[in-house]
Amino acid sequence: MSVSIRPYAPGDERAILDLFLTAFGKPLSMDYWNWRFRDNPADKPQILLAWEGDTLAAHYAVSPVYVGVAENRLLSALSMTTMTHPAYRGQGLFVKLAESLYSELRYSGYHMVWGFPNDQSHRGFIRDLAWKDIAEIPLLRLSLKEKKPETTSVSISEIHSFDNKFDSLWRSLPTTNRLGVWRDSKYLNWRLFGHPENRYRVLAIIQNGEALGYTAWKRFENDLDLVDFAAADASTARQLLQGIIDTANSEDMSAVNAWLPLRDPVHLDFEKVGFRNTGGVTYLGVRLLTETSMVDVTDPRQWHYAMIDSDVF
Repeated sequence: MSVSIRPYAPGDERAILDLFLTAFGKPLSMDYWNWRFRDNPADKPQILLAWEGDTLAAHYAVSPVYVGVAENRLLSALSMTTMTHPAYRGQGLFVKLAESLYSELRYSGYHMVWGFPNDQSHRGFIRDLAWKDIAEIPLLRLSLKEKKPETTSVSISEIHSFDNKFDSLWRSLPTTNRLGVWRDSKYLNWRLFGHPENRYRVLAIIQNGEALGYTAWKRFENDLDLVDFAAADASTARQLLQGIIDTANSEDMSAVNAWLPLRDPVHLDFEKVGFRNTGGVTYLGVRLLTETSMVDVTDPRQWHYAMIDSDVF
């Protein structure tokens, strides 16, 4: 019996979750699947499946997400779950699924597919799917053993939702990075407060009805993962950094972890308080689906990224 490829259809979820368990030896919850794919605010699920009869042989999914390219908002796809049933490995199903899905995405108006291949998949994306490497992202780590609380001069408050005050914040940041996930309030509420499994907390500085900055984090074992950071100016950045250090110290955490582009204006502030490159890296890559002259998407200097952009954190 030959393998046939078709798009996801409602009702395929059970087979997808079963394949995930078979392929990776751990479960994927229905709540997470619904949040990431069914309830994604950018677009409908973008998933291709390879079947042999009633057996799901392979699966490839991307997560729709808008990116800002210069001043423009473009539809893109974050590469997500690739998996093949053990009985069907070595037959090239991943490449067939990916090329077929990329063709459908191009037809549907998607401009690029991008993501964070792991050590096992990176070679395949570059060699077999014509992805371009953008950067190796180092894990920045701040040890809290010798960090002492300091007095902040502004009010930093914890918030539990994003409103329209935050819609323009990311687009007005003082940064040379011109390309990244479009962080409006709709996306941030879905990504941070809608997640069914991770508990994220957000500290923000709001003055005179204006959002000056925020930082989002979650606990991982005894560390604090700083998953997102946005500040309108250097003073706000320093206040937010001190706020997150104070929070981590108050909860007796060991360290703060973060991703931050080298050329981001706040990188030096991170260095000043003690963040250091640990040597561990994550790959960032892209494949263009339509040509754009707005910005060179393969230039790492153009990208803004944080842990929130990956499905791992």
